[in-house]
Amino acid sequence: MTRLIFSQAAIFRMQQLASSYFHKTGVRHRISTDDGMMELLKETALCGEKEVRRCYDAFVMELNKRQIDELSVQGVKLRLPTQFTLATPIRQAG
Repeated sequence: MTRLIFSQAAIFRMQQLASSYFHKTGVRHRISTDDGMMELLKETALCGEKEVRRCYDAFVMELNKRQIDELSVQGVKLRLPTQFTLATPIRQAG
């Protein structure tokens, strides 16, 4: 398993996501661990709460293709952001 390295912006968005999900559900995730991050992403991808979805979308938009592919390999099925359009490119790994 490859250790994912996220940008500072993606980490900030993940912290917002974890906080929003905790306030809506009372479930806390330890995002300092890989398992905690993966569980958070799996659970929030399915969440119907508007604020959680907004935070999830903001996090996904910070990811590049390599990160999305690696998350998929690790069993995290990301959903496209609700505001996603064909004009919104996925970031390229740099």
